[in-house]
Amino acid sequence: MRSALHERFRTLGERYRTERTKQGRQRRRGEAAAPGFDRAAFRWLGDAGMFRVALEPSLGGEGLPGAVHALAGFAAGSGDLGLATSLLAHLVCVRLLARAGTEAQHARHLPRLLSGEWVGAVANTEPRAGTDLLALRARVVPTPEGPRLDARKCSITNVGPADLAIVSARLGGVPPAHAVNLFLVETAWPGVHLRPVTDLTGLATSATGNLIARRVVLPEDARLGELGDGVRLFRATFTEERLLTGVLYLAAVRRCLERGLTHAQSRRTFGEPLGRHQYIQERLVRMRVAEETLEALLDATLGALARGEEVFGTLSILKLHGVEAAVDAAQGLIRILGGKGLRRGEGAEGMLRDLLCLSVFGGTVELHKVVLYNETVRARGRARPAASVDEALEVHDTRELPPGLEAELCALVARCIPGEPALRGRYYYDTRPDLVVTVRRGGVLAGFRAVTFREVMLGGRMVKVAGLGIAVAPEHQRRGLGTLLTQHVLGLLAGRGVELALVFLITRAGEKLLRSSGFSRIGAPVTYLARDDGRLVTESMPAYALALGGSALLEEIEARGGLHLGVGVW
Repeated sequence: MRSALHERFRTLGERYRTERTKQGRQRRRGEAAAPGFDRAAFRWLGDAGMFRVALEPSLGGEGLPGAVHALAGFAAGSGDLGLATSLLAHLVCVRLLARAGTEAQHARHLPRLLSGEWVGAVANTEPRAGTDLLALRARVVPTPEGPRLDARKCSITNVGPADLAIVSARLGGVPPAHAVNLFLVETAWPGVHLRPVTDLTGLATSATGNLIARRVVLPEDARLGELGDGVRLFRATFTEERLLTGVLYLAAVRRCLERGLTHAQSRRTFGEPLGRHQYIQERLVRMRVAEETLEALLDATLGALARGEEVFGTLSILKLHGVEAAVDAAQGLIRILGGKGLRRGEGAEGMLRDLLCLSVFGGTVELHKVVLYNETVRARGRARPAASVDEALEVHDTRELPPGLEAELCALVARCIPGEPALRGRYYYDTRPDLVVTVRRGGVLAGFRAVTFREVMLGGRMVKVAGLGIAVAPEHQRRGLGTLLTQHVLGLLAGRGVELALVFLITRAGEKLLRSSGFSRIGAPVTYLARDDGRLVTESMPAYALALGGSALLEEIEARGGLHLGVGVW
């Protein structure tokens, strides 16, 4: 995190802090206006190349690591979390436009955003939906004059000074799977109204406001990305926003440590430096540990993203640990400074107020606890419990089943699901599974889970899916065998790169097992082509799915209006 880029922008941040300190003295003498959003700082940092380094290397930048290091350096040097928050929102806007925009959109908007002449915002949050893309009320409908936007977005960073906003909305007249989209909206257009929010507890040097669009006619090329790309693009944007917010927590901790250490070494009490007191040392050491931990977590997350790994749960850990560590550091600094720390001009109490606002930014702490709890449940589902002494688990490739095993499987299915025509003489429906995991008690087959691997198209990419089936002998039901088989199979799938586990619930008795293993019911229809005649079939049985690795696949399936499995079902 202490790269040449970090140190370069840290120096700029220190220079900016020095200038703001001079302005603070002038304000106390009545010679300067109260602090607020500093538009000139955007132009200054644009000239310094801060926004250009956030572009991908193909566009002449350094990608997400460039954005992280530049923001971390400036925030640590300036100590201004308000301005850093506005810079963060602008960087996210720049990267989103650069990632998904056309050449024409780039030519129209990127130069002014990169120079800092324009300020960017990303407007997704709504009064009733929050950041839930699936509950969007904003609409774009086709009209003879062109696409018309009606939207109400609330608590959006940079709304007020923003010149360009990327707005999420549902597009009418298209299939539900393609409804969620993003649109480029210039705030100077007729019908766009900006309502600044000026009574926040902190972040006085940032800008927050509500964006209201009433019957705004958009250009035909206002949509960002391909039709229906909204969910995919916002998933990437949320990831980057939450990572960059972690950078602000690190900057706050680092600033508190430096300020506290300087004061502890220079201030003398009872004839010796303040830093000689064990209580002061303990406060500073906590800051140092938090700094190193946050920096390591940020570096690890950046590395995981570069390798294409899922970091959904890790970002929630970053949020929870980052908020707690930064707030603790700010409170510790106030205690170290004593009465001086309570004075507004010293900055410590202002940083604490800024951090209280940032605890809500990018999703509340409580929301992230829910996310992390669900991740923990899913991780437990991927653990492989040991079988008891009289139980034997085995994994079989169905191309090489031991003699007699297929007959045992068929007989067990006939006992568990009697009278099902499609299963007469078979242990699967119309697609032979790839693996069978069996469990025996006392040498007798007591149950099994069948696994069918398949790749399906979702949002323009192939997703590896595993369809699961289960049968447990009636005399062995409700004795933990279903849980044993399910957790063992989920452990196998995680090691094979499977992204989605899918189960069709034949009887309600299995619902508790699925939910306890982290599965959720899919509300959108699941379809496939019948293997015998090729007709399109909408599965009537309830479908339950588990997104392995904590991805947002379930949300994407719902947003796209369904999941198509290709030919056949398991």
